[in-house]
Amino acid sequence: MTSDDLMRAAGAAWCDQHGKWECSKQSKRSQSRCHGLAIRGTATCRTHAGVSTAVAKAKGEALSAWRAVPGRQDVSPAEAVMAMLQMSWARVHIYAGLLQQQLEEADPSRGVGYGEGLVGHTFSASPSVGVYESGEAVRGLAKLEAEERDRCVRYAKVAHDMGIADREIRLAEAQGQLLAGAISRILDALELTAGQRALVPTIVPGILLEVAGGAS
Repeated sequence: MTSDDLMRAAGAAWCDQHGKWECSKQSKRSQSRCHGLAIRGTATCRTHAGVSTAVAKAKGEALSAWRAVPGRQDVSPAEAVMAMLQMSWARVHIYAGLLQQQLEEADPSRGVGYGEGLVGHTFSASPSVGVYESGEAVRGLAKLEAEERDRCVRYAKVAHDMGIADREIRLAEAQGQLLAGAISRILDALELTAGQRALVPTIVPGILLEVAGGAS
């Protein structure tokens, strides 16, 4: 599903004059449709969202991810946010487990240090020197795990701000943890190679969303 498809499904209004997706609400001042930029995944701008910008953006992000799932059912913003919280919680545990495994497998005898699971070298090249080490950067898996933790916390806060009960939030987190544990046990039983495990962060998110779409 393209970005235009997502905005169309959300109910945003396309404006030929301004060449952008705009708010579908009526402006009290002009008594005509508002021309404010619609928040991605929603039909309203910041002014007409009715909630804080952070909550509106999270709703839009959750609904956009949900609408991209093949064969998904229509859900409310609250249901989408709770599903994304559950999926995010599962990804946090899976990525953290993979990262821990990577660190535990560090082998100084092979020149692989404990910290190299978190940080890797960056390289540059020049005609006079050739390829040389230019610095360090956070490795992809460590970056993914950190980003997912931030996303999980944000969804939990948004769910709370939307008035969703703490009990339901804890239930979504528990379900996500159970799902992550099941997937982790499957990965351990398969005894994947390092190269195969490296593919997990690129494959797992899409599969988790499909599972959520079927479960709805």
